[in-house]
Amino acid sequence: MYSSLDRVDIVLKPGPDGRQPFVQTDHRTNSEIERERDLSIVFALIRILNPKRMREEGSPEPIVMYMCQERPPEFLAQAINAAGGVLVIGPNLEQQIKPEQPLPLEGIIESAFSGLARAVAAEYGVPQTVEGLEMLEPKLAASAGDPETDETAYWSAAVKLGCFGGELIRTSNVGEWLAVASGSLPFALSVGFRGESATVNPLGKAIKRFANGEEDSMVTLVQLIQREP
Repeated sequence: MYSSLDRVDIVLKPGPDGRQPFVQTDHRTNSEIERERDLSIVFALIRILNPKRMREEGSPEPIVMYMCQERPPEFLAQAINAAGGVLVIGPNLEQQIKPEQPLPLEGIIESAFSGLARAVAAEYGVPQTVEGLEMLEPKLAASAGDPETDETAYWSAAVKLGCFGGELIRTSNVGEWLAVASGSLPFALSVGFRGESATVNPLGKAIKRFANGEEDSMVTLVQLIQREP
C-alpha cells in the first residue's frame, strides 16, 4: 500500500553487511500516480525517510527499497533517489533504477510541498489564506476517518492539511521544510518566530487535530505563528 506512512510493508533479514532491508510497495498505475503528483512525491519521501529513522544507534544505515509494478514517472523516481531509497521494479529486487541526473532532496521537498498546497486549494476551491484554511480544515477532518480502516483517506487528509497550513506559515514567516529525526512524520518547518528561528510541526498538528478535534485546530497554530514573525 503506497499510503502506509507510519509502518513498513516488508522487513527482510539483514544482509552480510548488517544493513536492514525494508521494502515499501506501490501498486498504483502510472496514471494514478500522475493524477496525484505532489501527494505521491510527499508520500514517497515519507515512506523512504521514516524507516531510515528506525535503525538502532551504532547499526549501519538500512536499505529502503520502493517497489513499483512498472517504471514510475520520472518525478517519483527522482524523489525516491533523493531521499536515499532504491527504486525496484516488480518482485525482482535486483532490478534497480536510478535517475540519469539526480536532483537534490531540498529542491524536491520545496517543490512538492508548495505544489501540494496549491493542488489542495484548487481541489477544495479555497484560497491559500487563513480564511481558506478555516474552510478546509473541517472538510479534511471529516474525510480522514480511521487510519486502521482507510489509511489512504486518513493519511491523504493529514498530509494535505499539514502541508496547506505549513505553507501558510512558511510563506508568511520566511521558512523552509526540513527532514527531521523526531515526530510521527519526518518533516518540520524552520521559520522565523518572535525574531528568532523556531521549529514548527504542521504535519504533527494535523494528526493531533484529527485525534483531538477543534481544540487542536491548525488555524490556531497558523494564526499564532503569523502574528509574531
